[in-house]
Amino acid sequence: MFKKVVSAIMVAAMVGTMVAPVSVSAKDGGKTIELWTCWTEGADTEKASQEMIQKWEEETGNTVNQTNFTYDMLHEKILTAAAGGNVPDLIWGLPEYVGEFYNMGIVADLTDKFNEWEDKDALSDSVVNAMTIDNKVIGIPYEMTVRAYLVHDDDLKTAGIETPATWEDLLAQSDYYDNNGKYLTEVACTGVRASQELLVYLAQYGLEIASAQDDGKYKNTWNENKDELEKATKVFQFYQDLIDNKIIDSSAKNWGWEETDENFATGITSTYVTGNWLAERESSNPDTMGDVSVAPIPYPADGQPATYMECKPMFIMEGSENKDEAFDLATAFCSKEWQEAAFADRSPRSDVSTDSKWSKDFSALADTGVTFPPVTLSGINQAMVDSIAKVLQEGKTAEEAASWLSDAVNASLQENGELSE
Repeated sequence: MFKKVVSAIMVAAMVGTMVAPVSVSAKDGGKTIELWTCWTEGADTEKASQEMIQKWEEETGNTVNQTNFTYDMLHEKILTAAAGGNVPDLIWGLPEYVGEFYNMGIVADLTDKFNEWEDKDALSDSVVNAMTIDNKVIGIPYEMTVRAYLVHDDDLKTAGIETPATWEDLLAQSDYYDNNGKYLTEVACTGVRASQELLVYLAQYGLEIASAQDDGKYKNTWNENKDELEKATKVFQFYQDLIDNKIIDSSAKNWGWEETDENFATGITSTYVTGNWLAERESSNPDTMGDVSVAPIPYPADGQPATYMECKPMFIMEGSENKDEAFDLATAFCSKEWQEAAFADRSPRSDVSTDSKWSKDFSALADTGVTFPPVTLSGINQAMVDSIAKVLQEGKTAEEAASWLSDAVNASLQENGELSE
């Protein structure tokens, strides 16, 4: 317990040191809005959003004090800020945060403001539902995407192979690295992307990380169901087989989305499961991103197609003293003008899209999208990451990892009062 407390203090101190915001004074008569974002620095989304923020400031007389984080850093930072009662006004978030932040009571109920917002009809029911818990709207969407299997076509053409459609197709390419000097694909094994990717592979076998029960609570049932445990075991064996067959770099066991996205964008690996934000890399890496095509995520021959659907919310913090201004800024992010400027290929709005592969080819996969259950996910996400490490780093068997994860998910649900008995 002592080690956990010390670690938490060190993380908070490091995060505070690394990303402490610069003090900004509001214009005369205006408010200063503390905004925390998680965009890729230097990418098109940041450039367009900075321009739109400046325009919003000029139109409203308010000032935005914006600080950028990775999602992992933001999550740790907001927990520390909430505990200290010193929260920002508006933050970017992930769907995984909805249940957790709502149950903590740190995000504002936006239902009334949302129902009065003139642009709300531009959002589909599925998008609004993703922003809603207990019939309360607690987020404004700023980005929506599904995952796809991105392919460097030139690599596969040179190798003389077709785009892998199944796990079996992938695992059959055990000589790909030796013949081509690069790995065929990668998986994320740490951070938020790891649990999202694992969720997809589980869903391809019809498995849920936690299933709704008759009492309205949730439970992982793998250890109570032999068939489910066998399927979960196959998923973890897939991770091990990818390394054993030299389909992925053994170093990937320590990598998160930063390394894996970078490796694909720079042509170090030939394929990867990721989102359509990689469209931004066509301008920053034109030499290596010109041959990219979009395909469904490979799935097991005895399974089914699945992908991860991610609708990202902006949260107004309950402790904010500038909720009206923060809501105005959040809905400005979701406006048609801002979305077309910064999120055209991945907008949650039904009236914003493009003809590019980054929009239409990704959207074509939405029917197979899955999401996390609306429970507190911080402990579950970490357990999912740890379960991958048990196979790839600790030498546990695939079945041991699957069984352990089942128990760990239920322990997290119990700790948060969400476990069905």
